[in-house]
Amino acid sequence: MVISLSILEYEPSLRDNVRNISKLGSFRSIVELLGKEVVTSLHLDIIREDLIAGVEKFPVPLVKEIYASLKEMKPFQFHLMTKRPMYLISEINRFINKEERRGISIIIQREAYSSEMNVLKDIEELKGYGYGVGICLDLPTPLQSLTSDIIEKVDFVLLMSVPMGRGGQRYSPLATQRIAKFHEAFPNAKIEVDGGINERTILEAKKAGASRFVVGTYITRSPNPINALNSLLDALT
Repeated sequence: MVISLSILEYEPSLRDNVRNISKLGSFRSIVELLGKEVVTSLHLDIIREDLIAGVEKFPVPLVKEIYASLKEMKPFQFHLMTKRPMYLISEINRFINKEERRGISIIIQREAYSSEMNVLKDIEELKGYGYGVGICLDLPTPLQSLTSDIIEKVDFVLLMSVPMGRGGQRYSPLATQRIAKFHEAFPNAKIEVDGGINERTILEAKKAGASRFVVGTYITRSPNPINALNSLLDALT
């Protein structure tokens, strides 16, 4: 089982204390969770208003501070929810050396692009920088937007199981149908799922064909995050 820990819930406190994040209780919780073997990466939803109106999460200085503080613990996933992903990458490249990029996955949003050609161009550029690459499809967007050419070029596909941009939403039953349909069409593609994952929905998504899971508020809002994490593991064993 592959679990990527989303810390969107902690973003406001981290942002407000960017120079002293190591002193925060939320930061200590992140460190404790990353110490668990079942958590394989740290997932940052880097959101900009050009794609999701009224939402701005994880400014670059905060991303830089989190990366510097935690890069030795686990690999990172940077989910770029913006219409200008390569601009963000130009900023991120300033503090992540090429030799460090192999363990980092950059996830771009299909809805940010008007053409398949531009998607493929940016995938190649990201791989040239040394990153792993995933592509995300928002819940309402037709699966047909992910062509076979795109899927062949990326390392994995992230299917949202809630509308993107806000944590704490309920897993949509439509997501299970979409996972199953996509898995049937592309049985060799690695499918990651993000949104509303708990001990019930993680099993539902896995049965439909997902093998990787982004989990946020189920863990970070729990009175005992470690117990919540363990319950996910128990659900699949």
